[in-house]
Amino acid sequence: MSSVVRAALRSKCSASAVAFVQRSDGFPARCFFSTEAPQSSMPPPPFLHTDDSGVTYGRMLGIRKHVLKTDIINFLEGCNLTLEDVKIDYDRGFYPLAMMLQFPTRDNYDNAIRVIVKRGRLYKLDRADRAQWDIVTPYDGKTILIRGIPRSASFEDVTRILFGYEYDASSVNMFLRPGAARGSDPIKMATVRFNSRTQAMNAFMTKNGTFCLNNRVLIQVLQ
Repeated sequence: MSSVVRAALRSKCSASAVAFVQRSDGFPARCFFSTEAPQSSMPPPPFLHTDDSGVTYGRMLGIRKHVLKTDIINFLEGCNLTLEDVKIDYDRGFYPLAMMLQFPTRDNYDNAIRVIVKRGRLYKLDRADRAQWDIVTPYDGKTILIRGIPRSASFEDVTRILFGYEYDASSVNMFLRPGAARGSDPIKMATVRFNSRTQAMNAFMTKNGTFCLNNRVLIQVLQ
């Protein structure tokens, strides 16, 4: 038997299976062949990898009108959310549609799902992408919304409501939105941005329910 054949037989021998081959002297020889697939040190293909280290976005449904960022952060305790990781998605009338959440890792997102299930499924959390997060305006609790401004009110009338408070005068934006009832007159509103969350909250607490001309106005802090 040639040296090439003997080398090939030796490479296949193992303790797993037995086969007979012909020796050079004419007698059979036992050789053990492995039935196991050879172990490979090659890494798995890229599409089989999962990366749990990156930022993961979620869209939470079922929130109420006056929910605060801190309410959600406290509800999802242990999911490593900060105020900057939470934004509210409002409709054109500034009623909340959903809460956008930015989790530091995929593990944090999965943990939030577990917390929601454990606490009775008060909310529904769906996966979102970066584009959905970016499109939502971050008000950060520093902007107030004034509802019920008279149609005839001017810029000066609105700023008179906030006399004595520090805010960005260039941020005052007045606009019309459709009324709640079909066929009702449009409602005039205004948004005003303050330098801090504390100043915005103080304006809400002291000026909510005051008057602009002859109309009582309602103030809401946008989260």
